[in-house]
Order: sequence, then structure tokens, then C-alpha cells
Amino acid sequence: MITLRSASLSAQVLPFGATLAGLWYNGHPHSLVIGSTDADAYAEKLRYFGALIGPIANRISGATLCIDSATCKMEPNEGSSCLHSGADGLHARDWTVVRQSPSAVSLRCFLRDGANGLPGNRTVNVDYSLTDAGHLILEMTASSDRTTAINLAHHPYWNLGNCETVKDHRLTIYADKYLPVDAHTLPTGEISPVSGTAYDFQTGRLVPTDQTLDANLCLAETRRDHPTPAARLSGPSGLMLQIDTTEPGLQVYNGSGLNDIKNSLHDQRVLQPFSGIALEPQAWPDAPRHSAFPSIILRVGETYRQKTTYRIWDELNQIATV
Repeated sequence: MITLRSASLSAQVLPFGATLAGLWYNGHPHSLVIGSTDADAYAEKLRYFGALIGPIANRISGATLCIDSATCKMEPNEGSSCLHSGADGLHARDWTVVRQSPSAVSLRCFLRDGANGLPGNRTVNVDYSLTDAGHLILEMTASSDRTTAINLAHHPYWNLGNCETVKDHRLTIYADKYLPVDAHTLPTGEISPVSGTAYDFQTGRLVPTDQTLDANLCLAETRRDHPTPAARLSGPSGLMLQIDTTEPGLQVYNGSGLNDIKNSLHDQRVLQPFSGIALEPQAWPDAPRHSAFPSIILRVGETYRQKTTYRIWDELNQIATV
């Protein structure tokens, strides 16, 4: 386990899955993300918790996609679909530590041609860095020697107050459209207004814990060059989280399926449904199936880049600037 520290934050990063295993803000004893000091737990019971997801995050219908007219077959691990690139996606691989300092770490993972059913020898890099102002900055890059598909996402479960659930957390999302899904949580292809739906968080409201939320909200029609505000979350502890990202989408999952994980979780937490909320910047899911969605194709000579900044401050004490 790698420990990082700045004047206002400390974090634990696990090379397995390039996982953010814990995150603490000065003056608040609880971790802001659900995690564990037990590294072995991430191989099974804490799969995806805080991990780097890829090479294709989210769902691919039929576990197949076409790249330059060639059909690529991925592992069907959620019915006939592929979720998070299958059992041996980036979340389940040992990453190499490339550089490390007291407040930052860089990790790298190499995927051979054909790994996860996709073409190209691919190099994926992630940099975690903490700032004294209370920012956790996450930068991801990827390149390939063959045309391939890349959609990376970071998958922490947030709980800002060590509460049993996130029902007292207030969420704002800067998106006026979302992708409706079918019974298999796959996008139907529609791009619909959030107004009047369970996904309307434009003016901010409490996170619902009486239904499942698991869909992509549309932040933009393409990846941006610089991070822009995607979402803001506040908890009863007075802590605030703002997520800025370059990504065109934000997958929102309110943790309805969390349950019965009894490991050495931070703060002696026992998981139950809605214990944490996942807010995952990424490209729109199942993009190869829908021509109107932003493309996730990465060509030779191009570099995939994502930058996501988690900005944390204490609203009650105004310790950090935003």
C-alpha cells in the first residue's frame, strides 16, 4: 500500500487495480471513499472499489464491438454483456509503480495485443497527486500500436460523513441530458432531457435511496481539453466534493447493490445498499453501438488523455479554497 500526503489530504493507493483504497481530509477521521487496508479483499469482494476501470469501462452490449470493420469479442460477464472489460480488466491487474514522491505516484499497466478481446499493444498510465489546497488530481493516458477502443474510468464509492447510507448527501450534476437504459442497464440509444426524471440533479437534491440509479449523464458531446465542473456532493459532516473532468459523461450509481461485505473496511464500516455513491467520469457507455455517441476509438499515433480533479473542502470551516 502506498501512502500519499499533502497539507490537507492523505491517501492510500494500491498498485493492484491502481486503486484508491482510502482518502482522508484534515480534521475528519473517516475515509471519504469506501475501502480497506486488506489488499487481498480487492481481488474479489471489493472488486471495482476505487479501481481504475478499463480498457473499456461500463457495458458493451453482446460483449462485441467493431473496430475498422473487424469484430472484437470481449468476455460476457453480465448476462450477454461485458461489464468493465471482464474479469481481467485493468481493475484486476498489478500495475507497475513508475515514480513516487510524498504527494504523488505514477503507475503503468501494459496490455498485450488481444488482451480483453481488443487489438493493440496498449500502455496505460495513471498519475495520482495531492495538493495542499485539498485537490486529488487524477491524470490518465493510453496509447496503442493498433487502432483500438479506450474508455477509462475511476470507480470510488463516496461517503463524505461515514454515514450508514448516502441518503443525507446532496448531489448536483451539471448535465441536462442523460442516456435512458433498458432492463439490462444498456443505453437504448436515446439522448433524453433529465427534466422530470430521477436523474435531474441540476439544482441539487438529496441522493435517492428508494430506487436504483445507474446511468450516464451527458456532460458534453466530446472530450474537453481542460476539466470543467461535472458534479458536486455534500455530506452531513460539512465536507464538500466537486468533480471537474475532461470527460463527456458521468456514470451515476447510487450503490443499491452494495451489501454483505465484511472485511477490514475503514471506520469498521459494514456495507449495506446505498452505503456509497459512485460518480464516474468517462465516455458514454456502449459507444461503438451508437453512432451519435462520442467515439471511443483510439488510433495509432494518438494519445488518450483524461484529467479528473476531485476538489474537497470543509464548508463549515472553509479550510481549503475551491
